Amino acid sequence: MQRLSAWLGTLSKRAENMLVVMMALMFCAFIAQVVFRYVINLPLGWTEELCTVLWLWGILWGASFVMKNTEDMRFDMAYNLLPRTARRVATVLASGAIVLILLGSLKASWSYVWFMRVEKSPSLPVSMGAIFSVYLIFVIAMVARHAQIVWEALKNKLVEDDNPILGDATPPKGTA
Repeated sequence: MQRLSAWLGTLSKRAENMLVVMMALMFCAFIAQVVFRYVINLPLGWTEELCTVLWLWGILWGASFVMKNTEDMRFDMAYNLLPRTARRVATVLASGAIVLILLGSLKASWSYVWFMRVEKSPSLPVSMGAIFSVYLIFVIAMVARHAQIVWEALKNKLVEDDNPILGDATPPKGTA
């Protein structure tokens, strides 16, 4: 089990590294775009498209592999007023619905990405299917994440149990 945990930790770090590389490339393309457009007066079409693609990939990649469950944006004012059993039920229903909706959309999403493989990007030498494929990665990652949330809620463990700031978990020892 320790070996699996170490392996997953390494994968998580590599996912973070990949996100950093994407953001650095996007920044460099943006700076190149500004310099070529406003200093040299020779606009580059590919820089804008690269920034857009890297932004899309960065958001979906980060949500899939870098962001933790405790970092999700939540609208939980009513949820926090519920007793623990009702919060467990709400968690199972909400995350279960997310799993079902995403699984239901997977066939159509795959069909669209497969269809777009023949279309080429206007400025980059990449197929639009490759660009949109990150959405399939996102769907699979979110299905796995929310299935795990459902499983843990059924076992009486909620996301906020790991973070005292989010819920009614007891604070770590040595804190007020």
